[in-house]
Amino acid sequence: MAKFFFSCLLWLACSLDVAAQHPLKFLMPDYPPYTYQVSGQNQGIGYEAVAAIMADIQQPFSVQLVPHFGHAISDMQRGLADGFFLATESAERNKVAEFSEPVLTIEWTWVWLKQRSDLNPESSHFKHNAQVSAQSNSNIHRWLKEHNYQVTAGTTDIRGLLNLLKYKRVDAILLPELTVKTLLSEQAVDADLYSFQQEINLPFSIYINKNYLKKHPDFMQKLNAAIGRYQARVHALQPD
Repeated sequence: MAKFFFSCLLWLACSLDVAAQHPLKFLMPDYPPYTYQVSGQNQGIGYEAVAAIMADIQQPFSVQLVPHFGHAISDMQRGLADGFFLATESAERNKVAEFSEPVLTIEWTWVWLKQRSDLNPESSHFKHNAQVSAQSNSNIHRWLKEHNYQVTAGTTDIRGLLNLLKYKRVDAILLPELTVKTLLSEQAVDADLYSFQQEINLPFSIYINKNYLKKHPDFMQKLNAAIGRYQARVHALQPD
């Protein structure tokens, strides 16, 4: 009997160890230079940060690239993923997932053609008259509507936003400045043709599905601690 009991304990311990090492299934929106793929290989400053954080806690993970944030939320709601990265926070997302400590900071920035010298995002005239847009199903698009800007239909493809601007279907778009400049570089377009003005800085973090956390209640604490260590390492590398 004692031998049987010991065997059961050993089997249980092994099972728990396997479960602990089960890869975390992440979704990753196509959002250069933060998260994207090149020839099927995961790339980006956001991906590299998350990979370093997962290595810290020895957590295997898999990544599926999705076209936009709305797709990631839909898959999370259907239980098809354990989390997604990186993202800003919203009430809708908080219903299905828990928001981690900040991994990066993202800058939402107004972008418009430099030839439009009449545009000033700080003016009330801009807010009440300029036709603006952002990626559909994104927090930026939702934020514009909530703050009563004159929002036109966006595009789910982030690259399509530049075409809206290029062909003057909108007056301005709101996107992270690094993302816009990366996309312009991809298309060999001179960034000097555009004006940029920062609107707001926000935490850019990892969302973990609440269903996953029910099974792994200590995971969020481990994750946030690892993010803190990652931030400390990054800070230590920065010049004084």
